[in-house]
Amino acid sequence: MRWKLLVLASVAAAVLGVGIWSLFAIIFFGTARELARHDWILLMSALIPLVISAYAGVFVYRHTARRRKTQATVTIALALLLAPIFYLTAWSIFPDRLQIPRTSEIKQAK
Repeated sequence: MRWKLLVLASVAAAVLGVGIWSLFAIIFFGTARELARHDWILLMSALIPLVISAYAGVFVYRHTARRRKTQATVTIALALLLAPIFYLTAWSIFPDRLQIPRTSEIKQAK
């Protein structure tokens, strides 16, 4: 397996996915708390890291010669495992912008 390619593509996909999601939340809603008030938009915004992880899997699939499906699957899984880690890191850097409240906190705020 091409471990360097798998790890690099997974890390890039996770960072890019969380970064684009964070920019989406901040640019269009100001904070992730405001985004969380719109249920369907929050759910649909979760597609951003999923689509970017799938693209990373396709990239790895196209750039490997053997065990393509396995390497693509490992890349997608690793990117999806790394995305929450990068979100928590970004949340610790920008807690006022990226904190998503619990469901009970959202209902009380409405």
